[in-house]
Amino acid sequence: MKFQDGTHIRLRAPEQHGVATVGLRPGLGAHRLAVRIEAEPLHVTDGVTQLTLSGEIRAAEGIGWIGSFLPTLVPLRTKATSVAVDLVVPVTSAQLLALEEHRAGGDLAVLVDLQGTLPQSTAHPVAELQETYRVAASTWERQLESVGLTASFTVTVPLPMAHGPIRQAAEHLRTADRQITAGEYPDAIRETRLALSSMRKLGVWPSGGTKKRDDQDQADRYGILLDRITDQANGYADVIQAAFNQTSGPQHNDGAIASAAWTRADAVTLNALAAALLHRLSRETA
Repeated sequence: MKFQDGTHIRLRAPEQHGVATVGLRPGLGAHRLAVRIEAEPLHVTDGVTQLTLSGEIRAAEGIGWIGSFLPTLVPLRTKATSVAVDLVVPVTSAQLLALEEHRAGGDLAVLVDLQGTLPQSTAHPVAELQETYRVAASTWERQLESVGLTASFTVTVPLPMAHGPIRQAAEHLRTADRQITAGEYPDAIRETRLALSSMRKLGVWPSGGTKKRDDQDQADRYGILLDRITDQANGYADVIQAAFNQTSGPQHNDGAIASAAWTRADAVTLNALAAALLHRLSRETA
C-alpha cells in the first residue's frame, strides 16, 4: 500500500511454516473466519504511528460477498520488521455450507478487498488493494471438521495391484477420481460402474439380483444401498448388485431413472462406496 504522504506498507501472506493464511474457529452458530497477513513498513512518514485495515471478503470466481472485516489496528513503529495481524469476519454455518457447494472438493479461493487508513496522516489517508488467497482442500476440510460441519476419512487401496479384475477395478476408480476433480460426474459414475463390473467378475461373493429394477427411481436405489449395508445378513454381493444398478443410471434414458440428474454428490458417493468394497474384496483375494 502506497499512501499520498509517502508511507509505504508491504502486505503479504505469513512466512511462518504451518500458519494458515485463512483460518476458521468454531463458535455458537456463527464462526470466526480470519485472513492472516503480515504488514511490513517500508517507509513511514513522520507523525504516523499506526495503520487501520478494513475491507471485505468474497468467494473467488464471482460467487458473492461473504462479509466485512472488523477494523484492525496495525502498529507501524515497532522493533520487529513486520507485524502479523488477523482480519476477522463472522460467518454462519449456512455460509460455510454454501462455500462448500461452490468449492466442490477443490481448493478454497477467496478474494480480499482491503482498505488501509492512516488516521494521523495530513495527506489523503486512504489506499486500497485486492488479493486472492487460496487454501489447500485438505487444510480447509480439517478446519471444517473443527466446527462440526464435515467428517471425512481415507481408504487406501494400494496400486499397482498384481493383475486381473482387481487391478482393473482399481484403475477404473482412479480414473473416476480424476473425472470427479474435473467435474465430469456422469463419466465418473460410468467408470465406477466398470470398477464394480470388474469386482463382480472375481466371483468371490455370490452374485444376486434386485427385482423390478426398471421400477426403481434414483431415491429407491440409494435406499436399497442403505438397506443392504445396514442388514449385514444379506452379504456383500447384494451391496455390489445394488451399487451396480445405481451406477447404471447414466447409461439409460428410459424408465423411472431416466429423469435423474447426476451430480458431484452422486459421483463421490458411488465412487467412495466402490472403493470401500474394493478395499474389503482385496483382502479376500490376497
